[in-house]
Parts: sequence; structure tokens; C-alpha cells
Amino acid sequence: MGLLKQDIVCLKHISLYCGELERLHLHGGTDEEIDREFNAVCQTVWGYTLDDFDDDDLAAEDHRWLDRLTARKAYVFALKHGYDLGDYEDMVSDWWGFAWMILAEKRGLLTPAQRARAWQKHDERLRAAGVAAVLRR
Repeated sequence: MGLLKQDIVCLKHISLYCGELERLHLHGGTDEEIDREFNAVCQTVWGYTLDDFDDDDLAAEDHRWLDRLTARKAYVFALKHGYDLGDYEDMVSDWWGFAWMILAEKRGLLTPAQRARAWQKHDERLRAAGVAAVLRR
């Protein structure tokens, strides 16, 4: 058996959550619509989004790895961590962003405390840039 022997039943198939996201990519969704739907998929799968942790909390080694990441490497990485980034055609469109989420989960960054810290840091940057107040839903 190969290194990637996995119990396929236990894999979380990301493509099952990406129907609307893929439709937006294929039919000219705006960047804002795509970002919103990507965040909705992340929220559904992990309960967190890319905004809920700070990039600075990843080691320089992780950033170098992400910078060199290819679709094939992302697919193998995801499989090793219980996720399937494949879809009927090839890979889900936003495989790179989903690889970030899987890495953040692996590094323990998807927690309520990390979320609060990331948003506090984001708010501080906005206030430093002259924003008077930050309102959230």
C-alpha cells in the first residue's frame, strides 16, 4: 500500500460544499461574491475563515511552503490531513485558500482565542489608518 492509503469514507470532500463557489468562478462572479462564498464554505467546513487567524502566526517555513505550493502538492497535503480537494473536473477552484485553512487547522490556529486576537489586530490596523470605529454584525 502506498503512503497515501486513506479510508476514503473518512475524507471530507471539499467539493461537496463548493457548488455555488464554482458557479461564481465559471459565470463571472465578482471578487466580492467569490470571497463571500469562499468564506461561507470555510465557515461550513471549519467554523472559521482565513480572516479568523493572523498570517503572522504561521512560521516563515510555512509561508515558504505555501509560496511554492502546487495543486498536486496541495492535493496530497489535503489527503494526508483528511480532506479531498478534488472535484469532477480536476481540483476545486480555490484549492490554495483551502490549503491555507488545512495548514491553519494543523497548526492549531482555528480557535476562538486566535479569532479574537486576529480581529483585534485587524481592528488596530484600521484605527491606526484613521478609521474611527469598527462595527461588525
